[in-house]
Amino acid sequence: MNYPIWEVPILGGSWIIGIISCIHIFISHFAVGGGMYFAVSEWIAHKNNDHDMYAYLKKHTQFFLLLTTVAGAVTGVAIWWTISLVNPDGIETLIQTYTLGWACEYVFFVAELAIIFVYYYSWGRVSRDTHLKLAIAYAISSIMTLVIINGILTYMLTPGGWLESRYWFDGFFNETYWPSLIIRLLIMAAIAGMYSLVTAARLPQGEFRSRMLRHATKWFLPVFVIGPIVGFWFANNIPPNVLNTIGGGIQASGVGNFSILARALYLSVILSGTITIFSFVGPYLNPKGFSYKTALMFLMCGLLVTSISEWSREMLRKPFVVYDHLYSNGLRVDDIAHINEIGYLNHSKWSPKDATPMQVGRHMYVGQCLACHTRNGYRSMTKLIGERNEKSIRAFLGTLHESDLSKNPYGRIMPPVVGTDEELDGLALYLSTFNAEEETAEIANAAE
Repeated sequence: MNYPIWEVPILGGSWIIGIISCIHIFISHFAVGGGMYFAVSEWIAHKNNDHDMYAYLKKHTQFFLLLTTVAGAVTGVAIWWTISLVNPDGIETLIQTYTLGWACEYVFFVAELAIIFVYYYSWGRVSRDTHLKLAIAYAISSIMTLVIINGILTYMLTPGGWLESRYWFDGFFNETYWPSLIIRLLIMAAIAGMYSLVTAARLPQGEFRSRMLRHATKWFLPVFVIGPIVGFWFANNIPPNVLNTIGGGIQASGVGNFSILARALYLSVILSGTITIFSFVGPYLNPKGFSYKTALMFLMCGLLVTSISEWSREMLRKPFVVYDHLYSNGLRVDDIAHINEIGYLNHSKWSPKDATPMQVGRHMYVGQCLACHTRNGYRSMTKLIGERNEKSIRAFLGTLHESDLSKNPYGRIMPPVVGTDEELDGLALYLSTFNAEEETAEIANAAE
């Protein structure tokens, strides 16, 4: 880690990224899925000369415009801000590797913004043929942003031939690119249907309201039918170690990150199936009884499923940001042996070169542990240390120091601790003070 550390108490930086990302993804997926929804729905309205559907789509466009261009843009900027602070090494790798990709994505993003404004403000001012072409143009430009972003996101889990060639194309069209692209398009279509349920549920009771609710429900069908097939395709192309770890989590059904991951995957599948079934039983079979509040509940369930799925996707990469290349604490796999030889503090530009053992331990902790752990909050280091004293902590760090997975059983879920023996001694000394300070605080509180 050769950048300053942003220390976030209690939640930790990873949760800040996660909360903002889940909200942004749910909105940005609507931005793409909504483009497909407008193109298809307006084509139906144009084909049937359906004035009621045209009037509905105009109101739906206003809702879509405000949500995607305001909340979507704000949360998008927030993501860049947080990931740059929490994991600058990761964002540096992505930007340097895919400068051309990001530039192309921004071109389509600007086009997307321009078209949606023209699309909204041209209702009733241009011919219906022209307006339909605008809907199709928006759908294409929004899908193209996904086509580019998907390559960068999947590269982080399956960098493929890039690990050897360092050629961006080898990492972009990687093993999981196509299944991920298809499954995201299916999910985006379903999310567009969820948002459409919200606006359609506010229509006056009648035949048209029922028709629009049924129309919205049909957007869930593709992911329900095709999704499991594409999901199986995706799973067959992720690294074998990841599959083994997930399998271990399923078999263990106990505590730990990957048991939690297995449960999260269960929950995501169950919620997805529940949403699909209830959307058929509710707005499709019984549109008159489907209320606005129920539509909002569907939307919240969709946000929950999206959040669980994205968290699971992030967990699949652990302990890497870019699989087999960059660890979550900013250290590169190829640098580990060299850092162990010269020392972590000599490698880190933000660490003092003449420091006491306690200061050495503090800088080791900040540089290598804070990316995933907090002191007393999320993944509490104090709880992980438990009753260990300095000697037992040092012995545990010796295990974590090993890069050989046969000697370090934790190597599949966290980066190796790097540094010289003296630096590991300093880290053990520093960590041993955590519970001592907690005990002192408890005694002081009891005395009061």
